[in-house]
Amino acid sequence: MDKFDIDDIIDERKTLYTTEDPLTGKIEVCEGYYDEEYMRFLLVDGSMQSAELVERDGELELPFDYMESFNWIFRLNKNIRRTLLIGGGGFAYPKYYLEKFPNRYIDAIEISQTVIDVARGYFGLSELEEKAGEHLRIIVGDGNAYLIDLALKIRSCENKMEASEKDTEAQNTKNGSGMISKPEKDSLKYDVIINDAFVGHKSSSLLKKSAELIKTCLNENGIYAANMVIPLKGPGSLQPKKDMEVFAEVFNYTFLLPCDDELNPYAPQNCVFFASDSPFEM
Repeated sequence: MDKFDIDDIIDERKTLYTTEDPLTGKIEVCEGYYDEEYMRFLLVDGSMQSAELVERDGELELPFDYMESFNWIFRLNKNIRRTLLIGGGGFAYPKYYLEKFPNRYIDAIEISQTVIDVARGYFGLSELEEKAGEHLRIIVGDGNAYLIDLALKIRSCENKMEASEKDTEAQNTKNGSGMISKPEKDSLKYDVIINDAFVGHKSSSLLKKSAELIKTCLNENGIYAANMVIPLKGPGSLQPKKDMEVFAEVFNYTFLLPCDDELNPYAPQNCVFFASDSPFEM
């Protein structure tokens, strides 16, 4: 989310914990009122990164409207089993995802170990890990570096498959030959990749490589969803539109979902961008 003066939007803010992280800057956990709800917030270098209701009545609610828009992935593909989230923060979305769909799997990558430790201490991540077991995997690292490493593993599997297919003897004895099967290769890939980490502008060539990398790490009919804070109209919208056009060169189908139709279209706002090779059935 955009950086702003936090005291302008969190009423009666009370700081619970602060620390410094060399990767992200100042980390603060605080509580206060936001939209008339008493919530706990994770602030990173003065920017609101995550939140949760201090007390809830009934089902778990997501703290921000744009996170609700991520749920379009289930309208677009009802067979989702394995999801990657880039940008853990307070792990609000994994908590929601696994409460709604306890039989599915989500990997969440967060660049800062300090942020993960704070999430464990103040946002219920430890309890979530214990409850979810193998359905939740926390990865410490850079999202792009993780995808590059994953793509190399996928391509290695593909090369072994091609080599095995050319070897008649290996085909006849594949159960004991160590040949990589298509299901084994596909088990490395994700049905959905959600990007909820800030990504600065890249050149068109670098952005196209990023889009191709994401596509490599997705299963057939997989979906990419990214939170973007952008204006819908005006000069500030021109570069994001060009960036989305680059993704449209790599994926067959793309669309942008504004998260609040009532906001000024010339002001930066949360939107979720979707890309897939499978048509979107609305």
